[in-house]
Amino acid sequence: MRHMCFVLLVTLAANISSQAQPQSKTPPPQTARQALIEMFLGKSPDAFVKHLPSIANRVLIRKGENPEASIVQRISLIGRQFTAQGHFETFEEGPTLLVAEQEEGKQKVKTEVTVERDNLMGENDEIEISIHVCRDGEPEFLPVVPRLIFSMTQEKDIWRLTEATLAVHVPLTDPDYLNGVRKQEDQVYESIASSRVTMIASAEATYAAKYPDRGYSCNLTELFGKSESGDATDQPSESYAPNFAADESSEYHFSLAGCAGTPATKFHITAVPTESDSGMKVFCADESGTVRFEVNGKGTDCLRRGQVLNQSTVSFPGKVD
Repeated sequence: MRHMCFVLLVTLAANISSQAQPQSKTPPPQTARQALIEMFLGKSPDAFVKHLPSIANRVLIRKGENPEASIVQRISLIGRQFTAQGHFETFEEGPTLLVAEQEEGKQKVKTEVTVERDNLMGENDEIEISIHVCRDGEPEFLPVVPRLIFSMTQEKDIWRLTEATLAVHVPLTDPDYLNGVRKQEDQVYESIASSRVTMIASAEATYAAKYPDRGYSCNLTELFGKSESGDATDQPSESYAPNFAADESSEYHFSLAGCAGTPATKFHITAVPTESDSGMKVFCADESGTVRFEVNGKGTDCLRRGQVLNQSTVSFPGKVD
């Protein structure tokens, strides 16, 4: 009886001891998303090749091929070069796949890769991602939203990339996107207008130097056409005159005024958006040669208190006194 009790106690103690010891768990199989992260951002030099299909490995990988000659190795370096430029973090679950932060000059750039969908169907998975960029905390507008679709297939317990598709997303019902398109167009028009004001101011300087008895001119055709003698002026050829001499161009109205006296010793040029509520900048310049701009103002506001554009001043040779 005592012997039986002893055996039972020993058996019970052994069971309790075995249950108390930590059980070694087999790690869960790698998901397609984890494989995608490892493929492009893994530290191992073979991480990219590991997740290529077997047929791609046989055909594209050649023994002794250097990185410069191998397209596969060049692609595999893209992810490692990206991660070496700044701080980054990957996420194996949730709506965010990757967040990276780096500095470009004085700007702080944040790149976020978002998972739009992850469709797992047995041994196949299709992962669609979109890329978003912020500069100094402000979203950077892109005319099209780039999206990448990765098709993954499980082959011998390893997820392999079988197809990658680049797609573009144009959300025409998204107010933020549409406003971004309009803002980008406005910036192009502003650049054209400021360049034209600079060109007109430069033309005034050349004209006054060539015709000191007249001074400045408030006639755009005179500035960009031909002289009264029929000789070509130093300005752009007459074939360009219809563009430069027009009062309206690229969503802006241009006005030259202030050319009083003989010779005229003053002038001012203003470029005002044709749509008063567009929110685009007003540009201006005068005989000083300094090009200025005003936000949400008028031509007179620009001439009186406008900010200097890029701190640039047109050189006025033979400036009229």
